[in-house]
Amino acid sequence: MEPTPLAPEAPAVPVAAPDDPFRLKPDVMQRLDFAGEFGRSNPVELELGAGDGSFLIQYATLRPETNFLGIERLLGRLRKIGRKARRGDLQNVRVLRLEASYVLRFMIPTGSIGGIHVYFPDPWPKRRHWKRRLINTAFTEHARTALAIGGTVFLRTDDVSYFTQMTEVFGANPAFARVEEPAGLLAVKTDFEQEFNARGISTNHAAYRRVS
Repeated sequence: MEPTPLAPEAPAVPVAAPDDPFRLKPDVMQRLDFAGEFGRSNPVELELGAGDGSFLIQYATLRPETNFLGIERLLGRLRKIGRKARRGDLQNVRVLRLEASYVLRFMIPTGSIGGIHVYFPDPWPKRRHWKRRLINTAFTEHARTALAIGGTVFLRTDDVSYFTQMTEVFGANPAFARVEEPAGLLAVKTDFEQEFNARGISTNHAAYRRVS
């Protein structure tokens, strides 16, 4: 008699380590459950490329009513954000170690977030590398899908050519309209921004709201 084939096991859903309650380890094949991950159903905003959390921690402290998810590839930076969140007892902060483009495209429930912050992404300054830039035409569509109506993408860079590309692709998407940043937002700076500004390098910034 042929043995009965075993049913495939369901993929395990990893959980955050007990000593790292701020770091999410979800099933990467599923959309995120924000209410479950944060323990509350408050509005959610993302920072793609959170670095050492200099912006994320400051802004989460100023806006305790909003949940913030920071996406970052480097484990050391995630651990630094976790330490800062723990010191500030910030229950509205979580971090996730994955590629930003993957998270935005495959893990964010449709129309579920109120803001996307992208500050000083790698500019890939050589023209032959521009295809590697995070912000492109496809990004605007993934952002449109992830954002609720009225949700906003906030952009900053020191690279003029990249800023031109950012404004061109968002300006060409009819689902978005350029708007002013909310009061106080531009005063909350990333570590890179503080360093650049101290050296006399200005910040190029823009915000685009999903209007349709």
